[in-house]
Amino acid sequence: MSVAILHIISLLYEVAAVFFLGSCIAFGEEIRGVVINVIDGDTIVVLEKTPEEKIVHKVRLEGIDAPERGQDGYDGAKHYLEKLIWGETVTVRYIGRDRYGRILGLVVYGTASVDEEMVREGWAWRYKHSTSRKLASHESEARAGKKGLWSEPSPIPPWEWKAEKKKEDGTKKRDK
Repeated sequence: MSVAILHIISLLYEVAAVFFLGSCIAFGEEIRGVVINVIDGDTIVVLEKTPEEKIVHKVRLEGIDAPERGQDGYDGAKHYLEKLIWGETVTVRYIGRDRYGRILGLVVYGTASVDEEMVREGWAWRYKHSTSRKLASHESEARAGKKGLWSEPSPIPPWEWKAEKKKEDGTKKRDK
């Protein structure tokens, strides 16, 4: 290989290292930043400012699942989360990443767990794979109190709604 090609490869490795290592965080670490966008009832965008840089993180609230766009309850869940934390400084306790590359985290505003608050007020389900007894208890109380989503006669969990939507979309494609 020529020296020029080796130099270009070396530069690409440096750029990749800065990009990937500069934004890596480990399990248990925390991000502190301002909520600059609420995408839906369980996903936010946080702007972290450090002395060196500003980093934008897309964060999925850990352990909960809120209605999807187009699903009953979507607007209410998104609005409640916006009212709760939009423009506020939050702490995100990093758990991992989901299949879309979003940070999975426990979001804390002041001393309150935002994840728990969304379930407690009836705007999200405890995620179907969650083992949290606290979230299960909050969901039961919200159901009994007919809060948020539970004021509707038969709210459909997002995972069931998505599965049905996927099935319908497959049927529509076959019918064409």
